[in-house]
Amino acid sequence: MFVPRSLKVKRNANDDGKSWAAKKVKPEAEDLQLDEGREGPVDGAVGTPDGPRPSPCPSPGPAGPMAKVGVAGPGQDAKDSGLSEEPVKSFSKTQRWAEPGEPVCVVCGRYGEYICDRTDEDVCSLECKARHLLTVQEEEEKLKLGGPQGADSEPASPPQAGYVYKEHPFISNLQGDQIENLKQQLGIVVQGRDVPRPIIDFEHCGFPEALNHNLKEAGYEVPTPIQMQMVPVGLLGRDVLASADTGSGKTAAFLLPVILRALLESKTPAALILTPTRELAIQIERQAKELMTGLPRMKTVLLVGGLPLPPQLHRLRQHVKVIIATPGRLLDIIKQNAVDLCGIKIVVVDEADTMLKMGFQQQVLDVLENVPQDCQTILVSATIPTSIEQLAGQLLHNPVRIVTGEKNLPCSSVRQIILWVEEPAKKKKLFEILNDKKLFKPPVLVFVDCKLGADLLSEAVEKVTGLKSVSIHSEKSQTERRNILKGRPGFNDCVSFRAATAKFLVPLARASVFWEQ
Repeated sequence: MFVPRSLKVKRNANDDGKSWAAKKVKPEAEDLQLDEGREGPVDGAVGTPDGPRPSPCPSPGPAGPMAKVGVAGPGQDAKDSGLSEEPVKSFSKTQRWAEPGEPVCVVCGRYGEYICDRTDEDVCSLECKARHLLTVQEEEEKLKLGGPQGADSEPASPPQAGYVYKEHPFISNLQGDQIENLKQQLGIVVQGRDVPRPIIDFEHCGFPEALNHNLKEAGYEVPTPIQMQMVPVGLLGRDVLASADTGSGKTAAFLLPVILRALLESKTPAALILTPTRELAIQIERQAKELMTGLPRMKTVLLVGGLPLPPQLHRLRQHVKVIIATPGRLLDIIKQNAVDLCGIKIVVVDEADTMLKMGFQQQVLDVLENVPQDCQTILVSATIPTSIEQLAGQLLHNPVRIVTGEKNLPCSSVRQIILWVEEPAKKKKLFEILNDKKLFKPPVLVFVDCKLGADLLSEAVEKVTGLKSVSIHSEKSQTERRNILKGRPGFNDCVSFRAATAKFLVPLARASVFWEQ
């Protein structure tokens, strides 16, 4: 039986760099909490051995008691002794729970502050690392007993010689009119030169077995129309301007080319995905991790505002392959010279129309100035207005334009009813709708044009209709917003929102919506 306490043994210099990497440097000593009842010193739990340390992070504060904790021995170099790196946590109970968007321990679900060297998985402590490695060892032994593979053999992984997309013989044997009929039936419109034929099944792409397994586990049985056409185009390295309805599978359509391109690159980071909001970035990273499971050395980093910067900077140094970021936070990091984007091979700008509406066009252009000019660029948008056409002209080279559904029209699955109401009667009409049981089906979203209007309207709804209501806007803290979206008591009755915070509403996508304009 493995005893976690036995891990508390000093590591020698040869072990350093092979064990794992701490992902966070805490400048304040008050965050260090040690159990008073522990036996013996905690030197064995720290990541500061006697030998040289890989890429140490300088302490932002002066050396003090915190710097002395974790010194491996009296022979420690004076340079290293000035660093205030927090000792690696020995037990999972001493680790905090993860905030949304932060890495999660694969064992217990707490904050995955460290990366296991053998598996590249996130773990929260030495205890969970040991448990994780025991689980991996058991799986390897099962493979040894169940097949001809030896215990030391590597699990099936994609070849590193280079993935090249080749059109499947089934697709090649289809007649031209059959392909055109297929596109017409699925509503796929394509513009560009030498556009590859759409796939009909993910098996036609020749993906590594692990990726095919992940697609099935994630529920991707049959590709959607946008995936049928966009995946082969992206795999061939072509620039893409794509538009499809909400919920059409655009995210997976660009993630698959991103994963295959980054998988075979040795230089890190290799891929960049830009999104307009933190919430969308968190969703994309979650989906990317689902598809990357079991693929070697595939790690992501989330660079977004609203979350602490130091952990993000430290994770950047862990040889991550894919960056998922909002433009503002990434620009801040670039200005600090904390990231090098010269190895980027593929860039995705997701929700490009929203990016422009929120005023991020210049920030996006500033970010893209730091990536190689010959990298593959993919613009993804729900609609393609004139502004997106102009942006595509600046960023894309010989692009393939892919549109599924009606161009520049809202999603056909959303029913829209417009009632023209004069200014004095707006609130009265809203209250009538909320009091009508035939029309009112909670939850309801009401968009207004200012933060004060959201607060006042929320109070008025509760006072006039008796329905529970809550407002959300930028003056509320991130914790308040998160609690509101998770749902406090009465939240499913009625909600008043500010229009500019529409991207916070992902969990409420099925709500009825009223727009006050």
